[in-house]
This record gives sequence, structure tokens and C-alpha cells, in this order.
Amino acid sequence: MIKPLFIVLLGLLLWFGLGSYGAAQSEARLESRLNRLESELGRLRSQMSRVEHQLAIPNRPAAPPQPLPSPALLEPSLEEQFNNLATLAIELKQRVQQLEGRVEQLESAP
Repeated sequence: MIKPLFIVLLGLLLWFGLGSYGAAQSEARLESRLNRLESELGRLRSQMSRVEHQLAIPNRPAAPPQPLPSPALLEPSLEEQFNNLATLAIELKQRVQQLEGRVEQLESAP
């Protein structure tokens, strides 16, 4: 009596165990397929974006790149830098004097 009951219980355990194993495999396959579909969707969106960008820009010949000026032309000499600094200092002094005059006027007003 115990042997047949044991065999039936073992059979049921195997049946449920294999059923859940099959379900796990099926779930893994579905997840894998979902991941592939998501990556395909991302690739299609990227392609569509590139096509839209190409359609938005009119076809025109590419302009040759502008040559960059030499570094010697970009940086003024030390004498020019000193002259620029002197000019800025004079302008700053004039502005400060103007502001001091306005402050005096405001302080002397009733």
C-alpha cells in the first residue's frame, strides 16, 4: 500500500516539477524575445531619426572648412596687451570718478 502511494506522490512531484521547468523555459524564451524586440525597436527609432534629420536639411554641397588663423594673429603682443590694459585702467578711473560725483550729488540732496 505504501509503495503505490509513494509512486503516485513521486509521479505527482515529477509532473509538477517538469511543468514548472517548462514554464520557466517558456518565460525565459519570452523574455529573450522581448529583449530582441526592444533592441530592434531602438534601432528602428534611430534609423527613423537619421532619415528625418536628412530630410530636414536641404541637400547642399559641403563648404570647405575655414582655415584657422595662426596663433600669432590671435594673441596680441606684450606692447599691445599693455596698451589695452592702460586703456581699460583709464576708462575704469573715469567711471569711478563719475560714480563718486553722482554719490556726492545724492548725499548733498535734501
